[in-house]
Amino acid sequence: MEFFNRMSILGKMLFFILVVSILIYVISFSYILVNLRQKTFDDATQLANTQAKEYANLVTKDLNYDFDLTRGLGWAFQGFENVEHEEMDEFYNEILKIFIEKNPNFFSTWVSWELNAILDDYYLPYGRARHSFFQHEGRIDYQTDTLDLDGDDEGSLYYQLKINKEEAITNPYWYSFTGLEEDEHLMVSPCIPLLINDHFAGLVGTDIILDRFQEFIHSIKPFDVGYIFLISNDGTFVGHPDESFLGEKIYEIENEYAEEYNLIENIQQGEFFNHFRDDGILNEEAYVAFSPVPVGNLDNPWSLGVVVPVSYIMDEADRILFRSVMAGVLGLLVLIVVIYIIAKNITKPLKVTTNVLQTISKGDLNNVQKLEVKTKDELGQIAKAMNSLVDGLKRTANFAQQIGEGKLDTDFELLDKNDVLGNSLLNMRESLIKAEKEEEKRKEEDNKRSWATQGHAMFADILRQDNDDLNELSFKVIKNLVKYLNANQGGIFILNDDDENNKFLELTACYAFDRRKYLEKSIEIGEGLVGATFLEKKTTYLKDVPQDYIRITSGLGGENPSCVLIVPLIVNEEALGVIEVASFNPFEKHEIEFVEKVAESIASTISSAKINAKTAYLLEQSQQQAEEMRAQEEEMRQNMEEMHATQEEMSRKEKELREQIELINQFLVKLEYDANGKILDVNDLYTQISGYSKSELIGKHHSIVFDNPNFETSENYKKFWELMKQGKSSKGIFKRIGKNGKYFIGKGISYPVKDENGNLIKVIELSVDITEKE
Repeated sequence: MEFFNRMSILGKMLFFILVVSILIYVISFSYILVNLRQKTFDDATQLANTQAKEYANLVTKDLNYDFDLTRGLGWAFQGFENVEHEEMDEFYNEILKIFIEKNPNFFSTWVSWELNAILDDYYLPYGRARHSFFQHEGRIDYQTDTLDLDGDDEGSLYYQLKINKEEAITNPYWYSFTGLEEDEHLMVSPCIPLLINDHFAGLVGTDIILDRFQEFIHSIKPFDVGYIFLISNDGTFVGHPDESFLGEKIYEIENEYAEEYNLIENIQQGEFFNHFRDDGILNEEAYVAFSPVPVGNLDNPWSLGVVVPVSYIMDEADRILFRSVMAGVLGLLVLIVVIYIIAKNITKPLKVTTNVLQTISKGDLNNVQKLEVKTKDELGQIAKAMNSLVDGLKRTANFAQQIGEGKLDTDFELLDKNDVLGNSLLNMRESLIKAEKEEEKRKEEDNKRSWATQGHAMFADILRQDNDDLNELSFKVIKNLVKYLNANQGGIFILNDDDENNKFLELTACYAFDRRKYLEKSIEIGEGLVGATFLEKKTTYLKDVPQDYIRITSGLGGENPSCVLIVPLIVNEEALGVIEVASFNPFEKHEIEFVEKVAESIASTISSAKINAKTAYLLEQSQQQAEEMRAQEEEMRQNMEEMHATQEEMSRKEKELREQIELINQFLVKLEYDANGKILDVNDLYTQISGYSKSELIGKHHSIVFDNPNFETSENYKKFWELMKQGKSSKGIFKRIGKNGKYFIGKGISYPVKDENGNLIKVIELSVDITEKE
């Protein structure tokens, strides 16, 4: 006390200023350090949350792409009731095959039809036919079978979807085509119901292989020390660094952990949640963040988890704390020296500096006052650095606000090359710009797919109309194709093979400048671009068409376009014609692919139309010949006496009759039975198709070949005999069953034969076997 009393006023002032200043500095700096350490910890966990959401978005995009493809497949099957039954299997099987060929992630594509939706004479509420395309040993195999013929399995997913009539996706499951465990793949199956007036008609779906998500899991290591995993809605591991977890339920492996944090409930609610736990993979405490992975528009989201060691997060905070402590100690030493030298001038700047630091520590940059220190000593430098820091923080805050408002083109200048916060914001901006560009690219691809899907639907509707008139069908196709492509002109050339010795390509329709052109033109096979395209069966795309375009060969002539697209019409590797479209604008890749796909459908329709025309022609010929045979039989009965006198003439006519009958037997299936349905005669073609011999059929009732055992008592059967007794013929398509139980389908005519008194003697049934077309 005596020593203190003897101290000068300056000494006392220095003592009190030094003690108080050191105390204030220590308290302020400690407060800043604590908050800085906590903020560093919070930033690290927030970064882990952000990474979890980014990885979840990648998985969502990949998984939903396959789900959207499956939904698109389902849309392609809607409206199947407008497709002819004999074309339906071929048409939709081709769609299933194309989808699995174009999408390697699909293990199989399939459709299950309710039999009562595709068969006119099937009335049971159960029973279905399944058509499947699946990958096997590097190739695509096809399989068809029937199920639930004895009734629906009420415990199956198919039955649930049949009742609910809503889209769904199965939980992950193991499947092996060979039955061997080493060949198993983890899969899920999106399922799309087919509805007719809200009536369930079947189910379209795909089987998606999930192996790529395991590869994705292995490729990601958050902060180079953590790991991620993917888990489905029911808690099944789809991807995990420990492959023994794949296909297992999380509550079966870690039941206490799952129950403690309500993992299944949170995942199924599609929530983002996080917590800390002792991790068995890292063997230490870890921070775990779960981000939802939505699946389509369904209410069964998956979740992606990111696991980061707490030690990694704390190490960064501790490093910052250590550096801050060292800086603080150095600052204290400097402060002591400065206070000792300029004790009288230090109080006010120190208080101002303390106030600024406190304001900054609270995050309030708007009310921070710049330090006004005119000296050029350490206090002046501190003030300058503090002012620079405040300006930098304000610029950083403003930049972050601009990014938050979506202004990604805002300029930003780093405080220094080691500006961690500034670099992080710049990286975040680059990520957002990249995400925005990817979104624009995805929208562009979606627009192209939507354009193609709408076009396919439009042309599918066109091809169902007027398919018995090739000229009208050709005009509608080329008119709509030119308009849909925004082209200028187009034409369709169809192969004319009426004369086997003189085949050529005939212009069946031409459309240019929004009006129909009535042109007659034929091109030899191999002649010019059109003939060469037909012969080579490959698409020709000609750019920069020169002024002598007509001499280069084009089936259109007239205007000289800048681009010409010529696509062959091919079905079953057989060329049936050519589509030629010309435009002043170049065709894009997806437009060319669209025209090629449409060309396949056009070729299939043209092929069916030609087959139908030939079948009608044969039926007409057979009916005419049958009428002639009846007239000849009547004439022979009336002129029996004259026939004895003109034996030579009769022999000649008998020979002609035998030739006609032989001709019928070569091309038509014939069945004769009396007025009671008793079989009188069949030709060899009928025995080949049915599998019965003549001795097994003659004398039997013709119901022996009925596919429906109850048809004999039906109203249609009674109406059939009424027509026969009235002397009227009956045309149609009918299904028969052979000796080996195999069905065969005929298209033809049944006509009655009466005696001179008008009594029914027998019925002759002539038909064409169309089983393979069905």
